[in-house]
Amino acid sequence: MRFEPLPSYKRSLKKLDSEIKNRVKEAVNKYVDFFEGGHRPKGLGLRRLSKYIWEIRVDLKMRVIFRLEGELVQWGLVGNHDDIKRFLKHFRA
Repeated sequence: MRFEPLPSYKRSLKKLDSEIKNRVKEAVNKYVDFFEGGHRPKGLGLRRLSKYIWEIRVDLKMRVIFRLEGELVQWGLVGNHDDIKRFLKHFRA
């Protein structure tokens, strides 16, 4: 499994304060552990949005969007509902 952060993911992560950034990193690490170990942890908040697009819930407002195709995971964006909605208009697959 390969994990690749897109520039949009890096930019969106950089804008966050350190507390939220740490929660995002925890959620992403849980996902990576899930994929590598096969055990789905409680509270992961993993949801399929389309054939290749998935979402991880960080907290009530923050989400991480990624594309999963074959052995490649491309981290797309960290943001709230409106950020995600705008991003998905261009990121759909």
